[in-house]
Amino acid sequence: MFVFIVFKHSYLRSLKHILGWAIPLLILGVITLPFYDLVAENEKQIRPIIRGLSPIIKSFIGGELAEEMLTPQGYISQRYFSFIPVMLGLFGAIAGSGMLVGDEEKGYLDLLMSYPTSRTTLFIGRLTSMILSIFTIILFGWLGLLIGVLKSDSLDFSGGQLILPYYSVFAVTLFFATFALFLSLIMPSRSSAAMTTGILVLAGFIVTSLSAAIPDLKSFAMFSPITYFQANAMNGLNILPVVGLLMCSTMLSILACLKFKARDLRIIGESGWSI
Repeated sequence: MFVFIVFKHSYLRSLKHILGWAIPLLILGVITLPFYDLVAENEKQIRPIIRGLSPIIKSFIGGELAEEMLTPQGYISQRYFSFIPVMLGLFGAIAGSGMLVGDEEKGYLDLLMSYPTSRTTLFIGRLTSMILSIFTIILFGWLGLLIGVLKSDSLDFSGGQLILPYYSVFAVTLFFATFALFLSLIMPSRSSAAMTTGILVLAGFIVTSLSAAIPDLKSFAMFSPITYFQANAMNGLNILPVVGLLMCSTMLSILACLKFKARDLRIIGESGWSI
């Protein structure tokens, strides 16, 4: 029962922050997709321009697959989904690092723990709230895509097809959120954990993008979760990378829970490494 109370309180308290990420994502889909009508009309003029781009620049729009941007599926994957893991990865860094340590640094967590409840119950309630937050943002993003498709004359995708890449988005976002959560319990502060995770999100995106043009980076790109994101999953989702990321997230959640149960709560202003 207390798990539901913690979950409900945490989710409602963070609802305005969730909408702050969800509404722009909805608007992005509504605005971006109808522009494909212009791309379809000017395909013959755009194709030579793409072919003339340098390999480095082309790597940020799909590399050797850059010309697929002229197709409906390629346009959505390159112009919309290619940046979504970065946006929601940063959300995961903020949400995960603040799931417990945010209240701890404000001095609220020790007061909350004075109630007759276990740390495991508190952890599960907060984690469930964070997962539902990610689902809420994804739901708004999917709705924006659906509206964008309905507004476009050249796109014809069903709601089921549009949701498929978001399974991959969820897996990547949850990985970064649980990674930030674990870091927040061993690093001196929430800000250091969020910053470290944010740097990894951006670095992973850059390395993954450049690896399409620089083969030497492919060995490094293997360690980036964004490498396993499937932007073009509308015609078929490979479930193995999604399961792999979810398993890593589960492992990080378990480690974070064990660490939270074993460590002393920090007092306001107190900081230090906890390894």
